[in-house]
Amino acid sequence: FQAIYEYQSLVSQLTGMEVSNAGMYDVSTAAAEASLMACRITARDRVAVLSTVNPRYRQVVYTYITGRNILLEKMEPDSVSLSSDYACLIVQQPNFFGYFEDMSACAQKAHDIGALLIVIVDPISLGMFKPPGDYAADIVVAESQRFRLLF
Repeated sequence: FQAIYEYQSLVSQLTGMEVSNAGMYDVSTAAAEASLMACRITARDRVAVLSTVNPRYRQVVYTYITGRNILLEKMEPDSVSLSSDYACLIVQQPNFFGYFEDMSACAQKAHDIGALLIVIVDPISLGMFKPPGDYAADIVVAESQRFRLLF
């Protein structure tokens, strides 16, 4: 139990979030679960995802949510347009192409309509770059496999 506590404490520090959970999901499944959680919290049935999110992650999210009659819409980062029926905006930082999105703008667009910002992160990048908590992310997902050590 102590190891899990220490791990979750580390993740909270790295992400800048108040709480963390050491789940057993890969990052794409965690993103799908996060989008379902956002739909339950907001009582809305549309999910927006940036086109710069890994296509495999987008496909898993699509597979999870369409069975529940939730619509997934892919948007370009420079033309995000959300209406009040969106539950969340899913972004990846750094994105699939290795670039950094303007997360403050993404957070503003999501929060202006009462949607949640879900951020998929590379946990190793959090040692050098601004943590998601600093740009008002609501839910952060990552894959801890990146922390593995080879002996």
